[in-house]
Amino acid sequence: MSFSGKVREEILEYYGKRKEPYLIKAERFGEYLTEAQYKSDLQKDYNDYFEISNLSEEEIKTVLKGVFLATGCIVDPNNDYRFEASFKNKSCAEYFLDMLALLDFTPKLVKRQRAQVYVVYFKEAEQISYMLSMLEANRCMLEFEQIRVVKDVNNNKNRMNNCEMANMTKAVNSALIQLDAINTIKSSGRFNMLSEKLKYTASLREQYPTDTLEQISSKTEGKDKVSKSGLKHRLDKLIQIAQTIKEENKK
Repeated sequence: MSFSGKVREEILEYYGKRKEPYLIKAERFGEYLTEAQYKSDLQKDYNDYFEISNLSEEEIKTVLKGVFLATGCIVDPNNDYRFEASFKNKSCAEYFLDMLALLDFTPKLVKRQRAQVYVVYFKEAEQISYMLSMLEANRCMLEFEQIRVVKDVNNNKNRMNNCEMANMTKAVNSALIQLDAINTIKSSGRFNMLSEKLKYTASLREQYPTDTLEQISSKTEGKDKVSKSGLKHRLDKLIQIAQTIKEENKK
């Protein structure tokens, strides 16, 4: 069964326990709202419903249920986040749009030319969860939230992995530039002219060519201890010296 099918099943299960005439009428209004070719077709029997401020919270929830039972759809949250309902008449769709906006949803309206229907939709996960609570489909809301939590955890893992990969690539590229600078200085015969600190830093980079600056820093100790920022400053100085050498060789 689709996720929307589960929601409908739960709505009907809850709705079947309520037989009050005013709720039956509100549910039918929601259903007819999606089917009417003209808004005026409903105004004779349901004129009071078009003044949303006159409706009780329970009536509004029941109208939402009627709309959902007729044409509503909530995409399987394992695949995507999307709620939508379709209407044959633009004015009826705009009425539903206004009702959702008053309930703090942020819906959008689009016309599907091929099917000749107007679709009210939104894609925010928080709002879909809120809609499920308004539809009083509590089991489906819990299932939705469980899926959402798992997806959020997996997405965070992917973002962390991507970030780690990007940082690793950046570190490798920096190391290659630093090693190239050291080779340039040595090839020019000027390595021995460097300060002892720069020589020591160059030897560390050559000894640990694939390590990050933080890893290299952790391997220094005592009077030779160098912080990560200290290593970066010295390596940047080596790159600057190598760049000067390259510019001189071009002349």
